[in-house]
Amino acid sequence: MYPFPDSKLLIEKNMKHILLLILLPLAVLSQNGNLVLNPGFEKLKPKADLPICMYGKNAEHFESILQNWMSFGGMTPDLIIWKPDAYGDCFLPKPHSGENSVGIITYGYREMIQSQLRAPLVPGKKYIIELYVNLSEETALHHYQSIYGEKRDIRPTAAGNLGFHFSYNKVWDWGQIQPQVVWAEPIVTKKDEWKLVSSTFIADKAYMFFTIGNFDKDENTQTTLKDLAAIEAFNAQEPDFTKRIHTAAYYCIDDIRIVPADAPPPATDISTALKTKKTYTFRNVNFETGKWDILPPALPELDNLAAFLKENPKLKAEIGGHTDDVGEEDDNQLLSQNRAEAVANYLISKGIVAGRITFKGYGESQPIVPNTSAAGRLQNRRVECKVL
Repeated sequence: MYPFPDSKLLIEKNMKHILLLILLPLAVLSQNGNLVLNPGFEKLKPKADLPICMYGKNAEHFESILQNWMSFGGMTPDLIIWKPDAYGDCFLPKPHSGENSVGIITYGYREMIQSQLRAPLVPGKKYIIELYVNLSEETALHHYQSIYGEKRDIRPTAAGNLGFHFSYNKVWDWGQIQPQVVWAEPIVTKKDEWKLVSSTFIADKAYMFFTIGNFDKDENTQTTLKDLAAIEAFNAQEPDFTKRIHTAAYYCIDDIRIVPADAPPPATDISTALKTKKTYTFRNVNFETGKWDILPPALPELDNLAAFLKENPKLKAEIGGHTDDVGEEDDNQLLSQNRAEAVANYLISKGIVAGRITFKGYGESQPIVPNTSAAGRLQNRRVECKVL
């Protein structure tokens, strides 16, 4: 018997809230700490009209098919469902994993996608933001020619300013927002190559939503177009829109992760990378300036690598250290060598036979992006494992 008429209902509601508080962290942990819902775009809505190997119709169609993701009116992001079409082929790029990815235009036109986080960000906490990106110039050319005709002059390009904007509420008007995370340099990939791009972000608010795209103007966006000035001059003098030169950057994106910086990457990431690409770039193996001591956040990732090597006893691996171009070249070479050796020694201490592990310092000789910004230098300061 309850003392007040509504006390039973109140207790039942409180119990539901308590259960939710218990289950929410477990749900987050079950996703390896990833706060992104449907990060690989594999979950579709029931009875969705599936555009297999086709471009998206509009934002409403995009939202009617894909779970947890939204766009903006007037935009046409593509949910790429990579399956052979009626002719037994698919001209769109293969996803990084699974069957699906998303394609957006980030230069010459604007397409953006938005989603709600699994749980709010914690103010003051550092997060790793990463996603796999594939620049598809062939798709940009095909996409624009399907709209304007095959005789139109289309100039595909790589473009910069791909960014993440975090917000407390859903964004309705993207025109005034500023991203907190931006890759300013053009992201260039080879044909069918998926490149992991990553950055860090310290949350200043309990954000619940994020939006991906290029939020800046074309004139403020770096590209790889060598004749951009000539293109702009030609278009300025050509009154007929149908005869102007069109430029476009088309990027496929997949496997998005937003995780606390102290969360270890899943062991499957290391296993998949070393089995398929024969190389893996550590995410949490970082060092204090000028030092090579292994820091605690690196241990879970290194332990996962040690476990993988134990499961594959015939494999041999090289640990490579890399730096940015700040400082003297000889100093960077020695620093990268010491850091690679520290990682190798840790793996040996975990039971990996010394003869299976080599290490080498590459210094500043192999940057993966230009050293022209803090974000670029951060990506170049890295440690890699390569299967020999």
